[in-house]
Amino acid sequence: MKFAQEIKDYYYYLKKYIHIILGLYAVIEIGLFIKIGLSNGLMFVCSIFVTLFLICGLILMFKDFVTSSKIYAISIPIIPMVLYIMNRIHIAGIGEVVYIAYISIYIITMIREYKKGELDFSRLKVKYTKLSIFYIILLILAVISSFRSIFLLEAFKLVLISIVSMMIYSIGMLCYKKNNKEFYKDILLYLCLGVTLSSIPDIIVTLYNLIARGNNQHLYGVLGSNFMLGYTIMTIPFILLYAMNKELSGKYNKMYKLLLLIQIINFSTQKSRGILLTLAMCFIILFIIDIKNWKKYILVSIVVFSCMTFNVMHRWDVEQTTEDIKITGLSSLVSSNSQIFARLIAQTKNRRPIWALALGMIRDHTYFGVGPGQFKYYYVQYGGNIHKMYIDAHNIILDLMTEFGVIFTFTFMIAWIGGLLKSVVDIIKNKKKDFREFKWPGIIGLLCLFIYGNITGQSFVTSRDPISAVPAFVFTVVMILMIYPEGKSVVKS
Repeated sequence: MKFAQEIKDYYYYLKKYIHIILGLYAVIEIGLFIKIGLSNGLMFVCSIFVTLFLICGLILMFKDFVTSSKIYAISIPIIPMVLYIMNRIHIAGIGEVVYIAYISIYIITMIREYKKGELDFSRLKVKYTKLSIFYIILLILAVISSFRSIFLLEAFKLVLISIVSMMIYSIGMLCYKKNNKEFYKDILLYLCLGVTLSSIPDIIVTLYNLIARGNNQHLYGVLGSNFMLGYTIMTIPFILLYAMNKELSGKYNKMYKLLLLIQIINFSTQKSRGILLTLAMCFIILFIIDIKNWKKYILVSIVVFSCMTFNVMHRWDVEQTTEDIKITGLSSLVSSNSQIFARLIAQTKNRRPIWALALGMIRDHTYFGVGPGQFKYYYVQYGGNIHKMYIDAHNIILDLMTEFGVIFTFTFMIAWIGGLLKSVVDIIKNKKKDFREFKWPGIIGLLCLFIYGNITGQSFVTSRDPISAVPAFVFTVVMILMIYPEGKSVVKS
């Protein structure tokens, strides 16, 4: 079934509920207009599209389990857009209800599928015993950390939106009896669609600033480039490989080519040194494992890295470094290189104070952390700048350690590294198999997240409105894809 045919099926299903959709749509949009009026026209215009997507998505999830799984995959990266609008019109407090609505409907479809005999939860004890134990340990540790939080309700809310929701979704994927390769490929496409669509607000704002103001200015927060790139980098290896290889993407090849085009525009506007380094590593590994498409990779690389290098070199701090350090000859090359390295280290001064106070929190709250989402409440107490507040440690490992503690972080990192190593071992043991579908891009994506998340700073969940759990969700799906034994269904239906 082609993607266009899937859209038609969705249309015919939604048509049966057209009166409910239009009624809800009218009520919500009228309410938003009364709330904001003409004071924020841009937000109201954005809500026209986002509200319709939200209503249709929730109704579509009732169709069947497969549709529910796909709509959930595309929706989680887009939900922060809804919450962003809510935050701008000062009704962010009900934003979490959207997350709860999605996971509740997904659970309903799971129950319905279980009654039909299409879900086999015994797999969690038989085939995925280690994963089940890992889930239980993480959940227990997260609950303990939440009980030790200053604001218990907020902590438990974040655990529900992130850890519990992701566990439920992955359990549904793993226990579905018809979870063959095509099922996972469908989930992957919808995930890549959601991630790519979530980058469009930043692309539009950046292009507008470049064209109208001559300034490469990006969005901030959950829709901003720094946060968005952290979860986008996990999907880029899949998008590249599937766009370059029709034998992998099959009926979705044109869709992946479109997604790649959008991501080329997205990355070409970026000026982050961390993403430049990470993306370069991603391209190099993909170039090696997919050498037959080397011409395509070089073409894309020329466009993306030329633009990104230009943007990075025109950062004010980089320009200052190049002006201060002049290479006058061969004799000055060594000293200049050491100066450049020293300058790059010095330019982490914005991060170092945050990391220092994060270490202080870890020292005082070693085992269970300060609690999910509680970093911001301890920030000033540990010497943070009251005029420039930070809600996380700006380092993926330190962020986990400060909020969940050393035990949770150690367990999580063991699972992360273990998943990577197991996939590498599978590739080595089965040299004749083509692992480009899930394992290779999964390995590259998670390595990229680790590098980017510790250089630039990345959290799995944002704890301030608008809340986003997109990095945690993308990470979960990529890990599940790596677990899946390629080339055959896990259990025949």
